[in-house]
Amino acid sequence: MWQEGERRAPRRLQRRKERCKRCQHRTGTSEMETEAEPCPGSSAAAPSVRPGFKEELLCPICYEPFREAVTLPCGHNFCKGCISRSWEQQRRACPLCKESSSLEDLRVNHTLKNLVELILKEEGQRQSGGAARCPLHGEEHKFFCMEEKELACFACQSSKQHEGHKMRTVQEAAADFRAKLANMESSLRDKAKDFGTVRRSYESISRHNEVESERLERQVKWEFEKLHKFLWDEEQALLAQIREETGQKQDLIHGKMGQLAEASQALLNEAAHLQADLKQDDVTFLMTHKNRKRRIACTAEEPEAVPLGMLLDVAKYLGSLQYNVWKKMLDTITAVPFCLDPNSAAGWLSVSEDLSSVSICNYRTSVENPERFTSAPCILGSRGFSEGFHTWEVDLGGLTSWRVGVSRPYKNSHWSFHHDSRTGFWYIYHLHSKDECRASNALRSEAAQGNVRRIRVELDCTEGELSFYDADLQRHIYTFHEKFGGAVFPYFYVGNSQGSAEAKTLRICPLRVRVLEDVPT
Repeated sequence: MWQEGERRAPRRLQRRKERCKRCQHRTGTSEMETEAEPCPGSSAAAPSVRPGFKEELLCPICYEPFREAVTLPCGHNFCKGCISRSWEQQRRACPLCKESSSLEDLRVNHTLKNLVELILKEEGQRQSGGAARCPLHGEEHKFFCMEEKELACFACQSSKQHEGHKMRTVQEAAADFRAKLANMESSLRDKAKDFGTVRRSYESISRHNEVESERLERQVKWEFEKLHKFLWDEEQALLAQIREETGQKQDLIHGKMGQLAEASQALLNEAAHLQADLKQDDVTFLMTHKNRKRRIACTAEEPEAVPLGMLLDVAKYLGSLQYNVWKKMLDTITAVPFCLDPNSAAGWLSVSEDLSSVSICNYRTSVENPERFTSAPCILGSRGFSEGFHTWEVDLGGLTSWRVGVSRPYKNSHWSFHHDSRTGFWYIYHLHSKDECRASNALRSEAAQGNVRRIRVELDCTEGELSFYDADLQRHIYTFHEKFGGAVFPYFYVGNSQGSAEAKTLRICPLRVRVLEDVPT
């Protein structure tokens, strides 16, 4: 193959020389000279590569000439380093056509590699030889075409190729692009800072997760230890009952057995006595007959039958054992319709370990995450509701500044500063200096006189209704009629309690759990 290329080389050289001769004898108008094919070997037209062809030699990832070009099975080419780094961040597929591939499929494209090296070498020689000239006319570049984004000479400016195009001088275009590039550099540096900020947020979250994981493991172990202790106590109590019943019945059985043994021995003794009486003479026998008859009458009673309930009550201990223990466990645990989400709690709030209550505290720096409130002491419930009917009660614990309602989940990187119906918050609230409760919908707000201690919330997602009641007085406060547009989460605001040194606590009221036992039909 290489020998065949060497045989063809003299013919290509001969054709190039013939074109050079034709170029030297070609005459005509200036337009003909403009459109004439340049001589590749002439000094007036230095060898160059068309921009469209040069673009084909750029890596689609780094937009630089190929460095160690490799070809994927789909036929697309990339720098080996670029495609390798690209696959470190995403699945191994062609960045252009998304066809799956692997590192084993990469094949070095020697032809493309050699071509790029040749072009770069020619470009370097041409640039080192002096200022770049127009490849078509051999003149110095004086203009820059804003449409084609390429250099042009005086002849190019009046050619059909650039007819109607906006031209600027090289100096003006270079100054303009340098200014834009400077702005782009500044923008990239600012964006790099933004990336660094987000990266630091991830680092902070990572450290937080490590600490939180250890704390969660301890808490989960402690909760299960309490369950294990409850089950162990129940086990020991049940075993103690078994032992107690066994002891009682065994004592009773042993007592009965002793009585029966004594009665049996008495009967055997009487039988031996009668046998001796039978050997007496008639007079003696008859003289003791009256006493003998009384004595026999006393021993003529039948033995007492074994009474009921002498066996251990197996069904009492094993019948529905797990179910009975579970029902007893319900009396010792507290169940709430949802827990509070500590990941959404603002830095001013302290959430209880069981996640059922929250109170105001001194501000504590927390890890930055998009779920967390930063502008107000607010917190969300952990469960969202998008369909059906749901209800829950909230014990305000004497708070004088509070909000209770629902909120749509966040859509941006942070919660909005204003919390009202227009931004996806529906709630009723009370302020320190007011003697009324109001609704967050300012346009249709209605007031309920006085503060309340316990609120019942009823959410009907199907009908689009959110109602609030005074749970103590069973009195309606306010109802929103809204299309919530998806899932909503319970929302709470905990304000400072003025004039009180003790922090007030907002608490989710526990559920009243009832077990319904029914026969399947």
